[in-house]
Amino acid sequence: MRFKHSLLVLAIAGALSACGGSSDSSTPDNNTGGDNTGGDNTGSTTTVVTEGVITGFGSVYVNGQRYGSDNAAIAVGNSPAADEAQLRVGMVVTVAASASNNGEDPEAEQITYEESLQGPVAFIDREAEQIEVLGQTVIYDDLTEFEETDLDTLTVGDFVEISGYVNENGDFYATLVELEDDETEVKLKGNVANLDTDAQTFTLGELTIDYSTAEFDDMTMEDLADGLFVKVEGETFDSETMTLTADEIENKEQSDIDEDTDEVTIAGIVKNYDEEAGTFSVNQYDFVVSDSTEFEDGTADTLANGIIVKVEAVLDGEQLVAEEVEFKARDARSKVEGQVTDIDAEAMTFVLNDTTFTVTSETQYEDESDLDERRFTFDNIEVNDWLKVVSRQDDEGNAIALKVKRIEEDERDGEVKGRVSAVSTEGMTIANANVTFDENTEFEDDDGTISLEDFVALVESLNAVIVEVEGNYVDGSLLATEVEVENVSGEGDDDDNGRPDNTGKAEFKGAVESIEGDAVFVNGKELRFAEDAELELNDEEVDVVTFIEALEVGTVIEIEGVWVEESYILVKEAEVENEDDDGEE
Repeated sequence: MRFKHSLLVLAIAGALSACGGSSDSSTPDNNTGGDNTGGDNTGSTTTVVTEGVITGFGSVYVNGQRYGSDNAAIAVGNSPAADEAQLRVGMVVTVAASASNNGEDPEAEQITYEESLQGPVAFIDREAEQIEVLGQTVIYDDLTEFEETDLDTLTVGDFVEISGYVNENGDFYATLVELEDDETEVKLKGNVANLDTDAQTFTLGELTIDYSTAEFDDMTMEDLADGLFVKVEGETFDSETMTLTADEIENKEQSDIDEDTDEVTIAGIVKNYDEEAGTFSVNQYDFVVSDSTEFEDGTADTLANGIIVKVEAVLDGEQLVAEEVEFKARDARSKVEGQVTDIDAEAMTFVLNDTTFTVTSETQYEDESDLDERRFTFDNIEVNDWLKVVSRQDDEGNAIALKVKRIEEDERDGEVKGRVSAVSTEGMTIANANVTFDENTEFEDDDGTISLEDFVALVESLNAVIVEVEGNYVDGSLLATEVEVENVSGEGDDDDNGRPDNTGKAEFKGAVESIEGDAVFVNGKELRFAEDAELELNDEEVDVVTFIEALEVGTVIEIEGVWVEESYILVKEAEVENEDDDGEE
């Protein structure tokens, strides 16, 4: 494995100089246990390299550790001389730093960010929580940051930048989705497959790369091989043939970590796990498990492909030996919004909707209120602040805040998710939030629409039911417009490749590929329209015949429906906007 030379040079240079922490008293100490204290105040230093998601600023928080960034060289994308203002919460960055043994925060010497994927959105599957960009599947969740866009406004054709991790299937898990103004250059990373040296092509996922005219960085054309991890950039993209003509191909294999690197901390998704050999990969780094490896929030049996982990390791010869593997739980989450009523600075907790939330060193922060505080952290939260909180429960039943976003009261989106603790035909309680029903509330499970009575019976018959609610606030309660039963176990909905089965509810937005009689095809999916389907064409309700006649190849259509016999989607609702707001085509 190899780091960029510039990272190591700067990190080693920092280790040779005296480095003091740049912590200010207004920022909480979110260190993860004082790995660098050691009780030694001699001023000795260690060289640290970490890779993970930015969770906050003041200076920069990555992998639960605060890194002083006042003197850091910062590179963002193709800009080698960027500044901290160009960094965003949700970006996956690599930090080279020097850490002193006096308990102060490590001092970043270099912070490097490169997007994982950049290009136009071709398909949005809201039910599966996926989008498609350049033929690559991008998975998102409640912890994904959306910059300059959100799930309600994101549409097919939008040009986006994705930061995140590549999972064992070659799909991307997005930690950040950012709307881009520059709609010319597309970029993506991945493992070379189906290399054809005669045609001078290979594939990354569903995308064909034509490298016949490409320039090569950190490699030559002869170095191309199936499995090689590369970054491809180009401006000529044919969406019909799904072919990108590459302008530049860069070798992104990371090897030969410098022997002067003392500590390595990498967060990402486990791949290539070999239980017998005790080896696995995370973000192109190869690790080996030893008898002394410690596991946090899990055991050695928990380790498996697809699991998100944070690995702390040291270099032993040419091997990265895992000292600690921490499992990053991302399931059983709840999502609430409300007003802060109490704060305990010592316990690092706050109370919202009568629920006590505990923050950790890895809690993700964002301020979207009128204050727009970039260095927003726990210390900036005040009583009466309005917050959106994504959380999980630990083994003791405590609510652990994974993501905290400060908002204005009128910016509440009326969305909550969590376990139902009480239910009746009048309403229910979710995470201590009161939710009410009326005659217009719609209820859905995996198979589509259900009645209020069936919903109440379902909740009462099971020990734990997790639901997601959309609605509007009326007299202090959330009046639900839609209640959807979430999959409690998280199992049984995926095929062998980790992708959703063609069963249950379907909700997506995509461009029409073909029309064959009464059947419409979008992204390889066949749509058939129910006779009583609710159809809108430019905000006007129309019948099925009129709706289909208005469609043509390339028309973007948004649908809700259900899978029938795993072969086609019966559309219950669909909408097409062919005109701009001013009525112009």
